[in-house]
Amino acid sequence: MANWATKEGFFKSRVPREKMTVPDLGDIYVHGLTSGEKDGYENSVVSVTAGSRQVKLTNARAVLMQLCIYNQHGCRMFAENEIGKLIGVPAVVADPILDVAKRLSGMGVGEIEELVKNSQTDPEPEKGDCASDSQQPSE
Repeated sequence: MANWATKEGFFKSRVPREKMTVPDLGDIYVHGLTSGEKDGYENSVVSVTAGSRQVKLTNARAVLMQLCIYNQHGCRMFAENEIGKLIGVPAVVADPILDVAKRLSGMGVGEIEELVKNSQTDPEPEKGDCASDSQQPSE
């Protein structure tokens, strides 16, 4: 007999979270994103205007950390106005947290890179091509 999902089940779905220890800092909870939060995050790194897409990766890692790091009380550890400070967190600290946040949010490996690739409107020049006539490839 089939086990059919219900809309109530969907609405009761819990966002996954995982406790992790950050060396020299302590324990945190890393939460996945809801569908709406993930849409908002993706919209914050890619904007579409008049048919062209522009990638805004500035602070993308800090924004994701702000959205996904929670304290022991179940509250976000960082406020939106602290994103500017989060960009100073060493990558060796941020990367393991971001890996967990991406996994819990259903972001595949390279999803951000894929957003970048899909947003490019001009093809990349082939190796050896010069951006202008005044530049010549070195031989």
